[in-house]
This record gives sequence, C-alpha cells and structure tokens, in this order.
Amino acid sequence: MSRWFLVLLLVFVGCDKDEEAPRPAASASVDAGLGEALGRLEGLSGEVRLERAGKQGPATEGPLYGGDALETSAGGAATVRFPDGRSVEVGPDARFALGEDSGGIVLQVERGILLSRVPAEVKQTGPRSKVALTIRTPFGLTRVGPEEPSEVRVQVAEDSGRVEVRLGAIEFIGRDGKSVRAAEGDSVEAKSGRTELVAKGARVMELAPIAVTVRLGSGRAEVRGKGSARWRQVAKQGEALSPGDSVRTRPGGTAVLGMAGSASVLTLGSDAEVVLTSAEQGGTTDEARLDLLKGWLGLQLARGRTSRLVLPGLQVEGGGEARLAVRRTAAGYLVDALTGQVTLVRGDARQALRAGERATVAAATRVAPLAQAPLALGVVDGAEVFHSGLHEVALTWEGEGEAEVEVAEDAAFTRRVLSGTVFRSFVNVPAPSRGSLHWRVRRKDGTQVTGHATFAPERAVRSLARVRNVVPEGPDKTTIYYQDKPPAVTFTYGAEENAARYRVAVYRVGALDSPVTERTVTDTRAALDAGALGEGSYLWSVTPLSATGAQLKGGRMNKLELVYDNSVPELVVAAPRNGQAGGARVRASGVAPVDARLSINGRPVPLDGKHRFNTWVEPVGSPPVLVFKMTRPGAPAVHTVRTLKQRGP
Repeated sequence: MSRWFLVLLLVFVGCDKDEEAPRPAASASVDAGLGEALGRLEGLSGEVRLERAGKQGPATEGPLYGGDALETSAGGAATVRFPDGRSVEVGPDARFALGEDSGGIVLQVERGILLSRVPAEVKQTGPRSKVALTIRTPFGLTRVGPEEPSEVRVQVAEDSGRVEVRLGAIEFIGRDGKSVRAAEGDSVEAKSGRTELVAKGARVMELAPIAVTVRLGSGRAEVRGKGSARWRQVAKQGEALSPGDSVRTRPGGTAVLGMAGSASVLTLGSDAEVVLTSAEQGGTTDEARLDLLKGWLGLQLARGRTSRLVLPGLQVEGGGEARLAVRRTAAGYLVDALTGQVTLVRGDARQALRAGERATVAAATRVAPLAQAPLALGVVDGAEVFHSGLHEVALTWEGEGEAEVEVAEDAAFTRRVLSGTVFRSFVNVPAPSRGSLHWRVRRKDGTQVTGHATFAPERAVRSLARVRNVVPEGPDKTTIYYQDKPPAVTFTYGAEENAARYRVAVYRVGALDSPVTERTVTDTRAALDAGALGEGSYLWSVTPLSATGAQLKGGRMNKLELVYDNSVPELVVAAPRNGQAGGARVRASGVAPVDARLSINGRPVPLDGKHRFNTWVEPVGSPPVLVFKMTRPGAPAVHTVRTLKQRGP
C-alpha cells in the first residue's frame, strides 16, 4: 500500500467538456431520501439555506441527510461535522449537496470554497468510522482518506478548480490523463482541460506586477523613493509607490496602501515604517512583498480572493475575508487574527491561525488566545473615548460562537475598517485618534446588535491650579471657588508713603495667634502658590514697613474664604499624566461631576463627599494604560485613557 494516504481523482463530468454541470440538488449521485444522518450541520453564520426534499428555507443546526443541499450567501459560512471527527468548513457564496455511494460520503460542489480536515485521531463511532469522503466538482473529484491527519482546501470557480494540500499528500490524475503526486504545501490547478502541479514555494500562476498607492490615513505620513535619503509628506491626493519605496508614519499617524484590482487594504500603524518590495496579481490571487522595519501593519484581506503577504521570514496566506494585525518585534513578529482564518508559512512549517488567536513568531511559532484590549465597549450607542495614542479597543457582545462582524468609520458602512467571521464574543479594532466607529454583529441565529462610539484626543480641562485669583484689600469678603486643587492667590493693596516693604500675614479664622503663611515683599502685590491655602475661612492683613523694618501703621484685617465647588462639568484627571513612567502601581487622582460613577480599569473607585478620588491603581496592557470610565444618568459613558511609558526594554 502506498504511503500516499489521500487520493485525488480529477475526471471528466459528462462526455462533452462544454456540457453544463448538473446542479447538486438534481444530481443522480445524491440520495434523495432521509435515511440515516450522514453528518451534522453546525457553526452557522450569515445567511445559510437548506434544500431538502424539494423545499428550501433557512438552515439551522442539526443532522444532515442524503439529498440535502446547502447554500451560503456572500457573508455566510457553515461547518459540516461527520461522526468520525472529520469536518468540512464551507465558505461564503458556496453551494453543495450531500449524499453517499459505495465508497463513502459524497459532497457534490457547484461553487465556492470547502476546507476538509481529518483530525489526528479519528473517532471509532461505529460502521461509519474511517470512511472516505469524496468531493465532486464540475472539474472532477477528490477522495480524502481518513487514515492520517489531513487538511485539503477545494475551491470551485466558474471556469477553474483548485486543490491545496495543506497537510498530508495526494496522488492526482487530471482530465488530460496526467498523473502527478503532490506533497504538503503543493497545489493543483485544473482549467480548460489542463492539469498543473504547483510545487511548494512556486506561484499558483504567473503573476503580473500591479500598481500600489499610498494615501494618508490620519496624522502625518511620509514617503521616500528608492535610493533617496529624503523623506517627504505623502501627497494629499495620494500617490503611486514603486518597488523599493519606503513609507513611514509619525506617532499618531497612519497610512493606507491599496493594490490595484483588489479590495484588500494594508494600513500602516502609528510610528511604523515599511518598504515595498513588489506587488503582483493573477486571476483571483494577490501577492504583496514587504519589509516591515518597525511598528505594526493592519491587513484587511478581500472576500473571494487568495491573498499572500510575504515578509522576511514569514508568509501569510489567506483564502478569503480576514483582518490581521502584524507587529514587528526584536525576535520576529506578532500576528493577531481579528477576523477570518489564515495560514502562516515559515519554510516547511505551516500553522493555521483563526480569529481570536495570536501567533508569536520567533525561533518557533506559538499560537495562543488573543487577549481582549484593555478598553472594552459593549453594545452601546454614543460612548465617548478620549485618549492620546491608544492602539486598539475591544468591541464586545453577549453570546458565544461564530458571528459576522462589520466595523466602519461611517453609519452607512461605506468606509469599512474591519469585517469577517469571528469565533469569540469580542473583536479588537484599531482605535482612531479622532472620528467614529460604527459596528454591527450578526450572530449565527440571525439576530443582530449594533453600536457606535466617538474618539478624540483628551479635552484640555482648564486647570484651576494655574489660575491666579486676585484678592483685593477692603471691607468686603472675597470668596474663591475652586474645582480641582486649591488655587494660587495674589493679595493686592494700596501703596503707603515711605514704605520700603510690606508684610502680608494670613490666619485661619479663630486662630490669630499663629499665621498660616507670612510673606514680606517690596511690591503692592503678594503672591502665594497654588495649594498654599486650603479650603476654609481666613483673615489677612498687610503691614507697611520702613527701610529699617519699623512698622509704619497697623495692618487691617481682611476676609477671605476658599470654597470647594464640586460642580465640575466633566471628569478631571490630575494624575497620572500621559507618558508618565509606569510601574506595578500608580497613583490616580482627580475629581468627577456630582452625579457621576467612576471606575478605573474596571474596578469601581470610591469618591469622597466632594467627588474627589485619590487611589492606587494597577496599569494593564502593553503599553500600560489606565481606563477611567465615567457614567452619569441619562448620558453615554465617557472613557478617558491615560497611556503610560512602558518599563524595561
């Protein structure tokens, strides 16, 4: 018996190659009766319809029988799971029918993408354990054996078929009678009656160079031509890039790279730099080769296309819609899968990565669940976020399982930021420095939730500590109201003939034996720094002195009162400052409006009788942040984010 454990046979369907392939629902190879369940339908997302016994309607999770036909919409997806643990993942805009023959289970595919997986340990569940799966297409058939682990991707387009061997190996016989063997990482193309083996590392087809353009996303972005030492700002209308050109962003800036003929978009994040090596395209395949020198790069891969991003030491392959964030590290890369599924290729090693996972690519590739961003927004309308340099925000919702997510900058969802399938109840999204995010989440049961939030730099709160309140001499009491720290105070008084200096003394009411503060000046103004006087009632006097220090006349007592007014209209965060050095704990202080509730990094913070707070907090995330969340009756939540300086290398 050959060691090749997967056999793929591509044969003529009908005698005339121009004869139209029959629709799966009418195929003679598909048993129209119910009988014993052949598999189970699960993991539905988007619109999925089931045709059974001539009747069609929305599909639900449950058993599948011979004769059943399944169809997914442009945003739909589903999984068929068989008793032995084998699964077939069905992509968007696909149609197939289920049946069986003497060799095992049959999937007859009319269009779309299917991914067959055989686990490392096949379950022994009875007579249907370890049966072959045949995937028939208008271009032939694929037999997938259960003996060893495998992963085979079958794509059926209008005029071609493609099979990728991601794990395992196959023997291939084409319509032209050509027989080849393909190993893991190889692909087979069938088109116009011809069969072509594409060995690992080779291109699926001859790709042609395509144009790449760059435009400013936000902040400041610059471009440098190949061989040039001069950086210049990206043109307002955008501009074309040539191989060897570099693009960099300043802190807070982003740049958007687009490829001609593709809906895939690459976004260069804040304080990042990339060099374009090449960009090519052929049919439904896009390939971009870049060198990410620092920072992060966001990728939104287009639906219905095969995409490849080639970086030094790493290749990212996608067969449909997906959103990724790739960050350059000292040891390699961090790859976050936000939506969809991709494959990471390093030499002979291939690693699957799907939404909600992070791959750490260094000497080895390690995949772990992706952590939720520190700032989380639930299904809300109108939340406000004030920040300086926040990298990302998590959008969350109730319920587990697959869902389709769309995030855009506008309510009409014409300027999309992210879209695709997710498998957890949150998705991390790049946080705009200014503007809005609108999102909608469609669960597999068809229900939909929406939300939106606005983002902006933190508002400049007028610090009352910097205000110098003038207190004139006279019979009337002066009252100063403050809302943050006790303010600076300047006492003024008239000039006295022959006076060389003036002694100003301040006492608390009822304690005239000892001044709170005393100052001798040569001017008719005496200034006290902010905080020198706290809240309370005071008496103050000014005594003119001669050049020898003799008192020229007695000082008259004047009245002063400092009153704390807690009617601040918005949250005032006194500490920590943005960019302050982080630590295991930092001091957080400030004042909130009277009717507000406050939490920091999800922990409720008590406010005193004047709605001030002063507490120790543990920063979270990388770089470390403090997320101040303020809620008030009848008003949207307000989030203020302070980003600290990362400790260590």
